[in-house]
Amino acid sequence: MNFKLPMIPGFQTSNKEIKTRYPKTPDFDIMSGVHIIRSLHVKNEKKCNSVFNSTTDLEETKKPTWLVFDKQNLTFDAYFKSTANESFGCAYNLRKCKIIYFLEDDTIKVVEPVVINSGLPQGCLIKRHKIPLPNNKNDYYKLLDLNVGVTVEFYGKQFKIIGTDSFTRDFLKKTGVDVPENLSMPDDPYFTRREKTPKKKQPAASKIMSPIYKQAQGFEGILNFKGFWDDRYNVDGDLHILEVRYFLVDDTIQIVEHNSDGGLKTFLKREKLPKDQMYVKPPGFSEQNDLLNVLAINSMNQWFAFDPLGNLSDVQASYYHWSNLYVGAEIDVYSRKIVLSSCDEFTKQYYSDYGLNNFPSNIDTPKVIEEKEKLNVQTIPVCHDENILNKLLSHSKIEALVFKAKIVPKEPNNLNREFIVKCFLSDQSFSVSEMNVQTAGAIGCRFFSKRKIPKENPNEFNVIFKLYVGVKLIIDGFQFVFIDVEDRTLRFMMDHPKEFPHSDVHYVMNQISKVIQTDIDTLHIKYLQNKTEMERNEFIEIMLNEFPNFSRHGMFVLALQYKKHEKYKEVSDDLFRSILQDELKRELFVGFDGLEINFKQRNLDKKDGYLERSSAFKALKSAKLPFSTEIINMLLDRFAHHETNKVNYVDLLEYLNYTINPTLGSQGLSKDILLYRKPNEAFIRVDEFVNDLRKLL
Repeated sequence: MNFKLPMIPGFQTSNKEIKTRYPKTPDFDIMSGVHIIRSLHVKNEKKCNSVFNSTTDLEETKKPTWLVFDKQNLTFDAYFKSTANESFGCAYNLRKCKIIYFLEDDTIKVVEPVVINSGLPQGCLIKRHKIPLPNNKNDYYKLLDLNVGVTVEFYGKQFKIIGTDSFTRDFLKKTGVDVPENLSMPDDPYFTRREKTPKKKQPAASKIMSPIYKQAQGFEGILNFKGFWDDRYNVDGDLHILEVRYFLVDDTIQIVEHNSDGGLKTFLKREKLPKDQMYVKPPGFSEQNDLLNVLAINSMNQWFAFDPLGNLSDVQASYYHWSNLYVGAEIDVYSRKIVLSSCDEFTKQYYSDYGLNNFPSNIDTPKVIEEKEKLNVQTIPVCHDENILNKLLSHSKIEALVFKAKIVPKEPNNLNREFIVKCFLSDQSFSVSEMNVQTAGAIGCRFFSKRKIPKENPNEFNVIFKLYVGVKLIIDGFQFVFIDVEDRTLRFMMDHPKEFPHSDVHYVMNQISKVIQTDIDTLHIKYLQNKTEMERNEFIEIMLNEFPNFSRHGMFVLALQYKKHEKYKEVSDDLFRSILQDELKRELFVGFDGLEINFKQRNLDKKDGYLERSSAFKALKSAKLPFSTEIINMLLDRFAHHETNKVNYVDLLEYLNYTINPTLGSQGLSKDILLYRKPNEAFIRVDEFVNDLRKLL
């Protein structure tokens, strides 16, 4: 047996001469003036089909089909049945399509002409490729398989060929194929049923008044009414002053509302206003007949019928007409009762031309109820000296004025929400935080971060002197009203009566003495119940009822001036610690190791765990804890020794480090609540207040 070594360098033992030249014939050539590829011609992979070629020229018969029939195709008209509309009472519907046969490579493409708004997926149904014969995967459709009257099956779908174009017909006749005449398209049962469906009757031409006709007849005017919607009897309701505009050209109504700043906003966009309070019409409301759904056992026999007893042609949607509008009329705008109070001269003349001039000229609009705070603002003095602020900052012991506030207008979801508003003395910036957040997903309690409020008037004096209980402040589009003030803030304002004249005790007492005059005994016996002491909130409410035009801030001044001296109850240690740890978590503070190193570096000489208060304060400030100066001082007070006033920084670090000793959480309480130092219960020295009031009479 002969073995051959592989043709690998080092294994060749043949003494034959090694071939060094490998000539290659050119692949591109020109034959009969046509550029060809010689390899395709030599291999003769695809010769011209003699059935398609009627020429007797020997050279032409040798040309490849991709060259002879380049860009030539035959087109057949066909249709197929679709069962997509069985739910409409039809077993099927017919869909037209075109079968395109490409002569160069025997490929077929099926396209359905696109019909606008047909609701069916149309366009290319079968992409161009060789389609196999049914039940025969080795053979494909040829040209002789396609002809008029023939039914072909493409992937299980039956296509009936009913016609062809002139080019295709001539081509087939030249190849010896007999082509029948084109067939007509059968009736589509779906569209036949739609044509038999009775259409909705249109109103008579005499009843139609188009916008063009109205404009030609002078109906292009606008009827203008003034009205109001009194919603003050509902919770947080208000009196809305409105303008009602009726467009005669298309019987539409537009309503605009007057803003508090004098502008207009859309109350109702221009539309036909329903009169029957049926704002959402049920399906089939405007149809002429009722449609009965007749069910059958076989879905092929399913059909529908019209109810002969249900004639809804007389049911028409009712809308407001100009004849329904007049001064004194009450119209229903989506359950809002609007009263038309007056109209312009054009509207009066328009109704007068139709003989309708017996309605009143106008109706009085209810007066807007003034709030007590608006009257109180006028009686509160305000400092206008801009240079006083610099003097005030040099003697200030607090860094911010703290107030309790609520949002107005009072929407239902804002009724129980209370906020702490801080005004920083250094730059007159504001921060707002919510006292208690129970909303899921709320990020802390910060409502607004520290920011400045733009002045309405550039020449306006410092805004800090305008703050008091009862004032309204707009911050980023939210309007807050101050309802209470922290005791230290109010004491600071009372200690500077020149800068805050609305907190001057002597001014407040003089105002009360002018109102009471000599009837102080009635005040003491009847209203103050001849008590020596009284709870603070009760005292404030009694005084406000007795002096309704007096400022609420002035009553808080009296309550603090004559408050019974008692030690202020700080928040519990657990709550204080929880609030601080929650704030550290919120600000992602993790620098406890660096803070410990800072403390130890400031105590290298003794290393006893205690540090001077001033040094401890600097260490906490340098660590950039998210606490204000006042909260840091409150924290140091808890760990400072009573005699030496030194701070135990070891316990302080353990107290703050939530990674080692976490708390249960503050349940959404804001850190600013620590600054709002005000006892829940306080008592007023009524006897001392009455005696001082007698001295002024």
